[in-house]
Amino acid sequence: MITFSVAQVNLKPLLPQGRLRLNPERVLKSLQREILKQLRSKILQQTFSARAKRALTQGVKAQVGKSSITVIATHPAFIPLLEGQRKGQMTWLRQARAPIPIVTDTGELIFRSATAKSMKDGKWIHPGRAPTTVIEKARAEARKIIKQRISKEFQKQLQSSLRAR
Repeated sequence: MITFSVAQVNLKPLLPQGRLRLNPERVLKSLQREILKQLRSKILQQTFSARAKRALTQGVKAQVGKSSITVIATHPAFIPLLEGQRKGQMTWLRQARAPIPIVTDTGELIFRSATAKSMKDGKWIHPGRAPTTVIEKARAEARKIIKQRISKEFQKQLQSSLRAR
């Protein structure tokens, strides 16, 4: 299992300046839940199989620090997802012990074997994948939602302090 930090969100820029009394731990926990919710939502919007989506959504977690949240990916598929993948021949498929299942454009399931001849003929080419910004999008969306929640909390506290006077 590979574990690596892929993003970090700091709390201080989210909090408004002034006399707002918010519990930073509560805000960070809320931000943690929101980031994971947004990230899993963004992963589910990708064009992956149901099995891959399930593995990727389970392979991400958010760790709360003193004043920040770190998103950690534990599934090795996050590396090509985030960094992209070059177009090239999938030579590792020759090591497959069983025929490789392929879903055709028509939706039909067929099985093929990657042989030395098929590799020599230039088959088994991965089309490549551009890097995605799924984590940055989820982080931005979570920050926006948390800012709105903090603003509402600030307005409530401001109104209650004005009523107390």
